[in-house]
This record gives sequence, C-alpha cells and structure tokens, in this order.
Amino acid sequence: MFENRVKHRLGDGRAVWGASVPDASDIVAKLTIDCDVDFLWIDLEHRPYGTHEVRWIPILCRQAGCSSMIRVPGLDPNWIKKALDIGADTVMVPQINTAEEARLAVEFAKYPPAGSRGVSPLWTTFMNVDWQDYLPVANQETCVIVQIETAAGIENLDAIAAVEGVDIVFAGPADLAATMGVIGHPETPKVQQFLADFPARVEAHGKSAGITFNTLEEARRSWEQGYRFINVGTLVHHGIAGLKAGLEQLREL
Repeated sequence: MFENRVKHRLGDGRAVWGASVPDASDIVAKLTIDCDVDFLWIDLEHRPYGTHEVRWIPILCRQAGCSSMIRVPGLDPNWIKKALDIGADTVMVPQINTAEEARLAVEFAKYPPAGSRGVSPLWTTFMNVDWQDYLPVANQETCVIVQIETAAGIENLDAIAAVEGVDIVFAGPADLAATMGVIGHPETPKVQQFLADFPARVEAHGKSAGITFNTLEEARRSWEQGYRFINVGTLVHHGIAGLKAGLEQLREL
C-alpha cells in the first residue's frame, strides 16, 4: 500500500508516464486513473481550487496503486502538508531558484528527523490505515519534485539537482521560454537546446528529469532525450484530438 509507484519504477530504471486532470473532477480523475497511468497530476498552482476540492482524488489513486502528484502553488509548508495529508504521495514545488529552496521543499515534505512536516494525515482515516503502519514509512514513500523555471533556477540547476532528498528535477517548458525571452515559444532553438541538455545534467547528480507535453510525439522525443518522469497531457486533450479526427473521417462519408 505504501509503495510509491513513481519512486519504485524510476528506481528500477524505467520511465513513468502520467496524465493530469484539467479540473477538480472525481469522475475525470477516475477515468484517467483507469487508463493505467503511473501518476496523476493534480494542479493547485494554476487552477482556481485548493485541497478541499480535490480531497478525494489522491484516495482514488491510492485505491488503484497509482501515484498522485500534487503541484502546490509554491514553496509553502502549509500547502505541502495539506497536499500530503489528503493522500498525495508525490509533491511538486514550482519556481525553485536555489539549492536552499530545494532543501526546504524536502524538509517541508518529510516528518522529523528528516524534516518538519506536522503529524496529522487525514487520508488514512478513509482507507482504514493505522498511523502505526503509515508513519514509519511515510518519508520513504514521499517523492519530492522541484521545478526549474526561472533564471536563478537555470543558473543553479546543478546545485539544486545535488540536494539530498530531491527525487525528480522538472523542466517547465512554458516558463523556461518566458524566462529566456521567448514567451509562448518553447520551440525556439535556445529553449530546445536547454531542454535537450537538461536530463544529462540532472542524471549526473543521481536524479531523474521530468517534463510535460500534450502530444505523444513530444513525449516520445522527451523519453529519447533522457526524461523519465513524463506527463502526456490530459484525458480531455486526447479525447478532443480523437473526436476531431473521428469527425473528420465521418464528414468524408
């Protein structure tokens, strides 16, 4: 029950493939989980809701053996604690600029003595899990992802990747493009070159590199570049693409 699917598969040298939920919808989350994703991305950074609205989704993930990854709004111990207390086993912290900020992300996600997370997980109640079973393995189960998006993050990438307790270092293409002066155009050569070099730099410190795209072609290319934590969009994105393609074929009748 406490085996983090992301950490386990990455530890075995395999890639992990995930999808995100575009809204706080239990049914969309369940349908996505049923596609056998390795992780489900729940975004609290750019969406208008908080932990209360998505409170059942990490439990749906745990019931299916899927990792639930919550991206919190920022480096805040309260958001990180709430994300983990509702059942997420993986937490992503955006806009990490320095090694010290990466160390704080780890500290906020771990119980003492490794960190400073307060003790009162809520999800255990709904899954009939005893704290005596969960708490001793919670730190080992929890996966910490730090996101590189800013000029400072780019400059300090190697120091950030070297921080103990960080499991995945994530490249945010959209924000990196903005940082590099080409907002809205991550396809620009200088952004693409940074993204191509990113996995090797991260792997040199024993960590896995992560990224997100909406198409399977981009996801495949990322895997070939060395990324191993890859988000492939949403059920809605792929459903829209499939419906459009189907309608085009039908209109040819």
